[in-house]
Amino acid sequence: MYLSFTCIELSGDSHPELLTLYGLRFNRNGFAVLSTEHRAHDYLLPMKADQYAELIADVERCLAEGKTGIRITGGEIYRVRHGAILPMEDKLGLPYKVEAF
Repeated sequence: MYLSFTCIELSGDSHPELLTLYGLRFNRNGFAVLSTEHRAHDYLLPMKADQYAELIADVERCLAEGKTGIRITGGEIYRVRHGAILPMEDKLGLPYKVEAF
C-alpha cells in the first residue's frame, strides 16, 4: 500500500512524500509510528490512543475498498532517525484524516 503525506523534518522544512507503507504501530510515548522502506527513519504522528484506533479503522476501511494508497492530512508527521523520541505533548489531538486513492 502506498502512503502520501507532507513530512516535517527536524530542521523545520516540510515536503510531500510518497512511500510504501509496511505497517503502523502505537508506542508508549504517544506516537503512531509509520514503518516504510526507509529503514533509517521513522515517521511519527503525535496522537492519543483513541485517535490511533480511529486511524487504524480508517486504514482498514481503505484496504476493504481495495484501494492501493492512503493520504494522511490534518495533522503533523515528523521524519526522525529510527528510534528517536520527540517531546510532543502539545501536539496531541491534531485532527488526522485518512482518505484512499
